Amino acid sequence: MDAMSALTGLKNSSDVLFLMLGAVMVFAMHAGFAFLEVGSVRKKNHVNALVKILTDWSVSTVAYFVIGFPIAYGISFLKPADQILAGNQGYDLVHYFFLLCFAACIPAIISGGIAERAKFWPQVIAGAIFVAFSYPVFESLIWGKNTSILQDIFKKNRGAEFHDYAGSVVVHSIGGWLALPAVLVLGPRIGRYIGSRSHPIPISNIPFLASVPGYLPSAGSVSMS
Repeated sequence: MDAMSALTGLKNSSDVLFLMLGAVMVFAMHAGFAFLEVGSVRKKNHVNALVKILTDWSVSTVAYFVIGFPIAYGISFLKPADQILAGNQGYDLVHYFFLLCFAACIPAIISGGIAERAKFWPQVIAGAIFVAFSYPVFESLIWGKNTSILQDIFKKNRGAEFHDYAGSVVVHSIGGWLALPAVLVLGPRIGRYIGSRSHPIPISNIPFLASVPGYLPSAGSVSMS
């Protein structure tokens, strides 16, 4: 019995370590978001863009912890610490942190889509609502506690369940669809189009963009519309 308990403890600890390493790497992606947006906007908006990314992350952490994660997975952390850590070496907390790194991408994607066109606080509040409610509802259908609802439909009509291992649909697609109405309402940046002609707005800092893996535009590239 002791040997079985030791093996279970080792398995749980290994799961926690593996998930934490993955979470740290995904967390680093948010630095890439920050450099990408700051390098793309004009110099006068550098501070605004950076503070928006940092604030979005901070607000998302609280919103997802209190509301979003319980909606998606049915796990609440509003209980004594010893109950949270009991039995699985804190796996649920690390799992929350891992998935938070994805959830916080939602306001970051929206921020990039409407850079230099939205006021600070309305955007932050909207991001908090999306991370707390809109995103977790869809996440629960693909990764979370309500997977059987959608997966049964896919399996019945397509012969197989739907799998999204990297978040291309759950995270990036949802972020893009949530950003689309704001892009349509706010329109292009002032000076981006004059009449029917496009007037590129040069990016402000190529070294910042070069720090984002896989993204190195030419000097004549333009930033977000």
